[in-house]
Amino acid sequence: MVRNAFGVVFSGNYPLERILQGAQLAEQLGFDSCWLGEDFFYHGGIAVATAIACNTSRITIGLGVLSPLPRHPALTAMEVGTLDQLTRGRLILGVGYGVPAWMRQMGLGCRSSLSAMREGVELVRRLLAGEQVTYNGNCFVLDRVQLGFTPYRSSIPIYLGVEGPKALQLSGEIADGTVISILSSPEYLEFARENIAIGCKRGGRSIEAHRLVVYVIFSMDENGERARQAVRHTIAEYLGAGGRPTPLTRYGGVPDELMELMGAEYRSGRIPVELVSDELVSRLAVAGTPEECVTGIQRLLACGAHEIVFFPLPSSEAEAQIERISQQLL
Repeated sequence: MVRNAFGVVFSGNYPLERILQGAQLAEQLGFDSCWLGEDFFYHGGIAVATAIACNTSRITIGLGVLSPLPRHPALTAMEVGTLDQLTRGRLILGVGYGVPAWMRQMGLGCRSSLSAMREGVELVRRLLAGEQVTYNGNCFVLDRVQLGFTPYRSSIPIYLGVEGPKALQLSGEIADGTVISILSSPEYLEFARENIAIGCKRGGRSIEAHRLVVYVIFSMDENGERARQAVRHTIAEYLGAGGRPTPLTRYGGVPDELMELMGAEYRSGRIPVELVSDELVSRLAVAGTPEECVTGIQRLLACGAHEIVFFPLPSSEAEAQIERISQQLL
């Protein structure tokens, strides 16, 4: 039976010192993992992961997620191979296409996001396994490339951070796990599992061995309304930045017309916090009293989550939230 695990995630826009202290605190309190988002154009995920690796001894470090576009798969293999040596096997590599707007800002792109991820995963795996790789694909080219060192592990777990049905199927086909986006409802998680299972079958992989890591916007307080208020801004920001309906929002119960409105407000320079109702909070986050939070986490576990990764809010109280989770929830 697969054991449930619990972790924390820090965005790159957190102050660096607090990320490092938060990772150490999570390890001290018995959390299984610390995940790092690489949000352009904030702190780099590789550099922060290296600092955490040097200041912890047990906790798993998840890179969740890196895009293969700004960092060529050969460079990714160099860096994660080195990081796996530093951590002595505590690393998980998450791969995702990246936010399209950020890719456009850097003049990066590939005709197919699925090709970018498929090729990226294949090339990183082959290089870590010690192969000399010559490759001419849709997105990447290598000419007799081989790592000049032997990584701690020849096979590092690789998860895809994806959202749509075709991408979820790709994850099931080629990856060891899936990083499920924040704002995921139990209904979306069931949708994701169905598509991952299709991919697992296509790739001859076991769905039972495929790990589901679920990022959760989280706030817990004896005053449930205060906890719900703490997550509204973040929910509004992510929905507004998305600005269009997706399976994630539709399964989360966000009406298409509300998504369009939130996108318009966001593009005008506003974060439309007032459009995030209590009902949306209950579907897209886990926020409330300890009893309400227990119920919310149990719903996600019942829908197939193997690992719950807490995104603690408000950010000014992240350390206190991590302690509350450890003491009152886990």
